[in-house]
Amino acid sequence: RGRFWKTPKRAATRTGWTDVGSPTVTARYVQIKNVCYFQIRVVPGTTVATTAGTSYVALPVTAFGLSGDGSMTDLTTLIAIGSCAIDAANSRVYVPTQIATGDTLLIAGWFEA
Repeated sequence: RGRFWKTPKRAATRTGWTDVGSPTVTARYVQIKNVCYFQIRVVPGTTVATTAGTSYVALPVTAFGLSGDGSMTDLTTLIAIGSCAIDAANSRVYVPTQIATGDTLLIAGWFEA
């Protein structure tokens, strides 16, 4: 309580994703002292696909420390897709492999900011 989720000043830039159509990407975060919690929602235009180790999203604020934790979930089927890797050195969250899907995806987690 007393904390408000914010919309990032910079867009949730995705790199290494394969898009068919134009997806809608929304993000929000809240920073409590030196911990930042984030949520990124991807609604495919038609489909999106990712490859582990190369597909990532820029974090909403600069990361510090060694790491953090995150996961990607299919919000349409309510099935967990897998763990994400937080790259604190480059302020990125790397997502797991996802074959082409038209389902809505959620990436959520935390890191030291």
